Amino acid sequence: MPASPPEHFTPTSLPTGDANERVRADALRAMLRTFIGLTVAIALFTSTGWIRGDVVGADPRVRRLATMTTVLVFTQILIGATMRHTGAGLAIPDFPLMFGHLWPTHWDPKIAVHFAHRVGALLVAISILATAFAVVQRTTLAELRRPAMLLTFLVAVQITLGALTVLSRRDVWINSVHVVCGALVLTTSLVLTLRTWRARFSTPAPVTRSAAA
Repeated sequence: MPASPPEHFTPTSLPTGDANERVRADALRAMLRTFIGLTVAIALFTSTGWIRGDVVGADPRVRRLATMTTVLVFTQILIGATMRHTGAGLAIPDFPLMFGHLWPTHWDPKIAVHFAHRVGALLVAISILATAFAVVQRTTLAELRRPAMLLTFLVAVQITLGALTVLSRRDVWINSVHVVCGALVLTTSLVLTLRTWRARFSTPAPVTRSAAA
């Protein structure tokens, strides 16, 4: 009969080889997100609308909020990668409460990482809502309103998937979609931020003689 695992064994007590594989996988995901971000930026910078568009900056508040949101989203993704690497995905096993309370009743490094990820999700959601509200209030540009509305929808889906990941005990499909949706949130936020630095993309309509008269 195969020997039973030692009593102190847990699913996160992985051999060194498995731990190294997980580090490499997380590094690959980070590189992939960076590559996607660079690809999106290059595609936007080389698009016809960007090249020939008027250089009209967005409202400074919108620009600041959009930039801060992108930084927060990227930071949140890094915390999520740390949570997966350390096996802290179920360190707090319930949602929306934490061990049945609004605040963890005890702490260890994994609980701290998981808690930071939940707090980060709240900060990202607030930042995205503030950005979308500022876009709607301060500009009529569809090039800014569309990604702002999409970003609001995506963050709602992302938070729902995060909750389901915990409640389903990290179901592989839900967890995978959660990771993909996080990349979409980052990409959309990056597009919005870049557009706030060059907010108008359409060439001004030519003035006709009748209009000039």
